[in-house]
Amino acid sequence: MTRLPPQPRIEWRADAPFSLDLEDVYFSGDGLSEKRAVFLDGCHLPGAWAGRERFCIGELGFGAGLNFLAAWDLWRRRRPSPHARLDFVSFEGALLSAADAARIPGAWPELGGLSSILTSRWPIRARGVQRIAFPDDVTLTLHIDDIASALPEADGAIDAWFLDGFAPARNPQMWAENVLAQIARLSVPGARVATYTVAGEVRRGLEAAGFSVAKAPGHGRKKERLEAVFVAPPPPERARPGRGSIPNQILVIGAGIAGATTARAFLDRGCRVTVLEAGPAPGAGASGNALALVMPRLDAADSPAARALIGAYLFARRAYLALGPGAAQPLDVRQLARSETERARFSRLLSDPPLDEELLAPLDPADPGAGLLHRGAVAVRPRLALPALLTGADLRLNAPVRALSAAGDGASATLANGEALSADLVIVCAGMGAVAIEGFRAPHIEPRLGQIEHLAGRPGEAKAVADGGYAIEAFGELVFGATFEPAPEGQAFTTAAARLHNLGILARLRPDLDAMRLEHLLSSRAAIRATTRDRFPFAGAPPLNAKSDPQNDPPNEKAPEVGPAPSGAIRLIGGLGSRGFLWAPLLAEYVAAAAFGEPPPAGRSVFAMLDPDRFRRRALRRRG
Repeated sequence: MTRLPPQPRIEWRADAPFSLDLEDVYFSGDGLSEKRAVFLDGCHLPGAWAGRERFCIGELGFGAGLNFLAAWDLWRRRRPSPHARLDFVSFEGALLSAADAARIPGAWPELGGLSSILTSRWPIRARGVQRIAFPDDVTLTLHIDDIASALPEADGAIDAWFLDGFAPARNPQMWAENVLAQIARLSVPGARVATYTVAGEVRRGLEAAGFSVAKAPGHGRKKERLEAVFVAPPPPERARPGRGSIPNQILVIGAGIAGATTARAFLDRGCRVTVLEAGPAPGAGASGNALALVMPRLDAADSPAARALIGAYLFARRAYLALGPGAAQPLDVRQLARSETERARFSRLLSDPPLDEELLAPLDPADPGAGLLHRGAVAVRPRLALPALLTGADLRLNAPVRALSAAGDGASATLANGEALSADLVIVCAGMGAVAIEGFRAPHIEPRLGQIEHLAGRPGEAKAVADGGYAIEAFGELVFGATFEPAPEGQAFTTAAARLHNLGILARLRPDLDAMRLEHLLSSRAAIRATTRDRFPFAGAPPLNAKSDPQNDPPNEKAPEVGPAPSGAIRLIGGLGSRGFLWAPLLAEYVAAAAFGEPPPAGRSVFAMLDPDRFRRRALRRRG
C-alpha cells in the first residue's frame, strides 16, 4: 500500500462525477434532493437533533461532500440552539481532488456559499485524520484510508449514520460484516442509519450488528431504501457524557502556545476560561520568540508516530492561518540534507511520499536526496498569535500555581499568594513548571535550553531554510538557531558559545548573508523547553500517582506501588520540546473534544502514543 491514498479516476457525465474505477455514479439525477430524501429524512432530521446541544453524524463515503453540505445547510436553517454543535465524521478511501470538487457546487445554488467554503477548505490528500472547522459550529472529521483500517482507528458517540458507499455489488468492502460491526461500536443507543441500498447482505449485516432494520419508500428510480435503529446497548466506554458532566468553567495553567491553543479550543465551545500565567506576559517562556516556524517532520515509514506528526502539521496550518495575516503567513521551506544518511532518507521518503505535490516536492527533481521543498508551511508571530488565541479568556499574569487538588466534581488550584480557584476542569500547560506543582504528578520531562538569534528590520519575501537548524525570514524579521542543550538546573540564560553555534547555522543555511557582519545587530533569547524521553508530547489524563517512577527504577526491581488515581478533572498537555507550535493546536483540540464527548481529531493509535501514562505502562508491561 502506498503512503498517499489513491485519487479516484472520474469522468464527468451530465455535470456529475462518474467513478471509472467502480463504474458507478457519485450521485444520480438531482443529487441534492436524493441526499435529502435518503439520508436527512432517513435519519429523521432535523427532529432527531431537536433539543440537543451537540449532535454527531457519521458517514461512509465522503465523495464530493454533498451529504456534508446537505446536513450543514439543514443545520444552518434548523439549528436546535445558537450554541449547538454539529460534528460530521466521514470515511473516504479515495479523495477527490480540490479541482474536481470545485466543479460540483454550481449545480445547487440553493446551498448558497456553503459549497465554496467547503472547496476553499478541501482536505489535503494524506492518509490519516483531518479535522476542519466550519461556520455555524460545524466540524468535519475526515478519515482518509481504506475503510478496514480507518474505522478501527475512529472513536466517538455517533447519533446518525449516512451509509453512502458505492453500490455493494461494486464496492463490497464498504459493506462488509466487520465494517457494520464497527458502525455499531461507534453508535449511541437509538442511533439511526439510512442508506439507499436494500441489498440482503446489508440488511442482514446491520441486524447482526444490533440494528432493527426496515424498508422505506425510495427516491427517484429507486423503489425502496433502508432505515435502521441501533437497539443493542454499546460498551460503557462508548456512552456520551451526560449533560451534568460537560465542563463549563475551565482553568488553564500556562499562557504559552499550549495554554493559548487550549484556551481557544474551550472558548470556541462556549466555556468560561481562566488562564493563569506565572510570567509577566503570554509566551514568557519558550513560546515567546519573535517568530516560530511550523513545518512538517516526515518519516519514511507509515506508523502512528508518522501519522501523528502529519496530522498535527495539517491541523496547525489551518489553525494559525485562520488567525489572520498579521499573526501568521504561509511560506515555503527548503529542507537540506546534511549527510548521506539524510540523503538516503529523503530519497526513500520521496519515492513513496506521505503528502502530495501540493505540499511536498524535491528541491531538485534530478537529485531527490538533496532536499525537500515544503510548500505552504507557516511562519507564526507569537506576540500577535498568542493574544489572538487568548481573546475572551480571563488572563491573569504573574499568577504562579502552587498546588492542585480535587474539589467536588472538579478541581482547585491554589496560587502562590494563597488564593484558590475552582473549575470543572483544569488543564496543566505549564511546561517544566508542571513539575513544581504540589498534588500533581507530571510525567518524566527534562529541561532543554534553547537559544535563538533575532534581527529586526528586514523587509522582504517570507522564506525559510532548515537542516536541523533553521533560518526564517517573515514579517520583516530574521530568526535563526537553535541550540538544544541539557539544562540540569532548569534555568534559562544566553551564552556567547550558543550565539557562535547559531551563527554557524546561519552561515551554512544562508551563505548570501554575512553572518559575522550581522552579529552586532543581533539580540539573543534563551528559554527552557520541556522535553520527553521519546521526543513526543503528552496529552490527556496525568499518570497514576505511583510512589516510585518505573522509568527511573532499575529494570529488575519489582513493579512500583501505585497510589490513588489523579483527579478526573485534571488534564495535561506537555513535553512539547522544540515543536510546541506544531503540536499545540492538535493536542488542545483533542483534550477539549474528549471533555465534551466529541470525536477525536486523530486516530486511536496516535493518542495512545501520546498518553501521559505511557512510560509507566510500558515499564509495567516489561516487568510482566
